[in-house]
Amino acid sequence: MNESSDRAGVGVKDSCDQLPARLAALLGDEYVLTDAASRRFHAQDVHGSGVLPLAVARPGSVEELAATVQLVTAAGAAVVARGGGMSYTDGYLPIRENTVTFDTTRLNRIVEINPQDRYVTVECGVTWKALAEALAPHALRTPYWGPLSGLRATVGGALSQGSIFLGSGLHGPVQESLLALEVVLVDGSVLRTGGAALAHGVPFFRHFGPDLSSLFTGDCGAFGIKARATLRLIPAPAESRYLSFSLADAGSAFGLMADVAREGLASECMAFDPGLQAVRMKRVSLAEDAKALGQVVRLAGGVLAGLKEGAKVVLAGRNFLDAGGFSVHLGVDGRDAADAESRCERIRALAEGQAREVENTIPKVMRANPFMELNSMLGPGGERWVPVHCVVPLSRGAAMFAACEAVFARHATELERLGIDHGCLSCTVGGNGMLVEPCIYWPDARLAFHETVLDPAYLAKLPVFAENLPARQVVAQLRGELAELFAASGAASFQIGKLYRYRASLDAGTLAMLDALKRQLDPRGLMNPGVLGFPDPTV
Repeated sequence: MNESSDRAGVGVKDSCDQLPARLAALLGDEYVLTDAASRRFHAQDVHGSGVLPLAVARPGSVEELAATVQLVTAAGAAVVARGGGMSYTDGYLPIRENTVTFDTTRLNRIVEINPQDRYVTVECGVTWKALAEALAPHALRTPYWGPLSGLRATVGGALSQGSIFLGSGLHGPVQESLLALEVVLVDGSVLRTGGAALAHGVPFFRHFGPDLSSLFTGDCGAFGIKARATLRLIPAPAESRYLSFSLADAGSAFGLMADVAREGLASECMAFDPGLQAVRMKRVSLAEDAKALGQVVRLAGGVLAGLKEGAKVVLAGRNFLDAGGFSVHLGVDGRDAADAESRCERIRALAEGQAREVENTIPKVMRANPFMELNSMLGPGGERWVPVHCVVPLSRGAAMFAACEAVFARHATELERLGIDHGCLSCTVGGNGMLVEPCIYWPDARLAFHETVLDPAYLAKLPVFAENLPARQVVAQLRGELAELFAASGAASFQIGKLYRYRASLDAGTLAMLDALKRQLDPRGLMNPGVLGFPDPTV
């Protein structure tokens, strides 16, 4: 480094040292966190830890967000946006000391619900649970209406990371529900995309000429910070039904899921392999979960119907699934009872001869309390947990599952010695995608993340493990090998962060365009350095 570069580095450091005080003057002392515990928590996700940020800024309006970004980047510090923090691929973990983490959860206003024109505009710190509750009196919902972590996960986080689950069997990932964005860029300016870009209109429609929205979906904050979003609305289903099946092998399970997806029959369609089924069996019975049981009773509607549904859950317990088998669970929505029943009968016809219908406890309880506490982020015995996933064409689900199992089989001796378990969750994504998600469990010390986010009463029941570096290293190796497998197979992934081989998966022309866009929008590399595999210009 030459002398002028040295002086520039000293200048940036001096400016950054003054940032916490300047941020406090802008936002107020209570909304700028500089204590070690807060910085440590915001430097962790579900799985890992990053460099402690210089400070955590918590703007309370879009105007404050824009002004704060401008202040931070003018000082030469990096910017990292964090929503609910439910990701696990280092997506928002700082890699530079001179970083300010933006906690966006105070941007939680629902700006407009427009039932007539079928859209809702929100600030991007709104949680999916809060959005669903606001829309419920209107008998409306967004097509994709949230991940199971929606108690904390935010709309902006889902758009930034990519997200599926509730509603995704029919409506695909969160991006498919998007109409418009307002994004704060690295210089503090606000860019409007989709319907929001119209100077004299409302954001009812996304496509009018080239649409810039997609550049900011799945970018993990590499191009800007989502401030407001407008999503499509659809009628909430008038009738819902639930189905579960037990199947003997992976081919049957993935085949049934693919058939259901191709015909557009289920809003959610998921499967557990024997490994994940065994993990779920170890958890406290659903019949003992008073909160979940109460929700099932209320969802059924009417005292008698509710008591009947509650009794079914109690009687079924967890013993209705075949040990060593696969299970498929479906949430089925209809315009009316006849429509819902018709869809169920078609699914039963597709399952005939290859599946045994069992009690539908799992999808029923999931729908009754979709945004429950996040306790499953630790295993039933207090083990650490981390998933790794990919999305493949419907016809390749079983083959990808087998390929993932082969990765684990190569490490069978180490897994047994270190007490590392695994299972696989799969689900359909729209009418053409199959998500395959191996989940890894291992004994290891908890992070500050777990201690802060999980229910204290639940944590108190679990054993506490000592730090287990050998197991952690094997888990890291497994994740790396699975990411390489996905890239070599042409699979897609959400939550790209710093784990998945995104850049290596792109063709040369696309990669060159992506790099040019990054240079144009963020020439100093200050927006979430290192994410998506972008090289850090300071290294």
